[in-house]
Amino acid sequence: MRNEFIVALAEKIELPKDALTVAQAVLECEEATFQRMKGESEAENLKTCLMEIKRNEAKGAAFCLAFCLSFAEESYRRYKEKQLPDTVFWASMRDITVWVKTAKRDHGIDGLLEIGWLMQTLYLHLFRIERLQFQFFSVQYALAGLSFWQRRRAPIKNHSAVINIHIPEDGKLDFPLCESSVQKARAFFKTYYPEYSFQGFICDSWLLDPKNAAFMAENSNIRKFSTLFSPVFATRNYNREIVKRLWGKSVPKREYKQLPENTSLQRRTKAYLLSGGKTGNGYGFIVP
Repeated sequence: MRNEFIVALAEKIELPKDALTVAQAVLECEEATFQRMKGESEAENLKTCLMEIKRNEAKGAAFCLAFCLSFAEESYRRYKEKQLPDTVFWASMRDITVWVKTAKRDHGIDGLLEIGWLMQTLYLHLFRIERLQFQFFSVQYALAGLSFWQRRRAPIKNHSAVINIHIPEDGKLDFPLCESSVQKARAFFKTYYPEYSFQGFICDSWLLDPKNAAFMAENSNIRKFSTLFSPVFATRNYNREIVKRLWGKSVPKREYKQLPENTSLQRRTKAYLLSGGKTGNGYGFIVP
């Protein structure tokens, strides 16, 4: 089956050829299924995809990728209805490729497993604008790990509507690009979603951990990125997400000595961890 839209999408998002071949085989067999799914609810489609993964991880991952490629055409139709920019659509769909590469790296399979996350993009809950992603969101401070006193000091009230910032892992964290992304996102939501009265931007990430200042260079991209946010609260003080992000896998403490030191950041982080340093998350705000 050759769907011209899917072929164009795969080219624009630089989808690996092996993954595309696997997905096209599923599309050929499940054409009627995917046509039906375009008319069903987000929750129902998520349930269907998760059931396929549960039955067989590799086949389910291929099914999920095929669904994403198929449903992307419906997503594009909804973009056109709202007159959203094509540039935002193609950039947002690149997340499919990010998670395909993750599945290949972590599980050795062609497809994707993060279907719950990708539903956010397919159903227009999340948009990539230049370097960063922006998601409709309602803050829930207790779930995010903010203390009682942090919640009282937060510049945005709990359960308020905000825009949640995410950082895709497919590029350099260039500070001017990040700054530009936030500025353009503010204009994007005011232009295309004027009914969404949000109180500001938030970001919950290891990139904002205040303890990063203990071992990262002051002029590093990560330290610069954190200056976009004020205030920033330290949360999840014993989270080791940084290990997975810098080395591509979670590693127990006893194996830290074997971690590669291919970059300056890896060397600095490894030395900090081996000296007993703790890492966590930061919860940051950008408010008017």
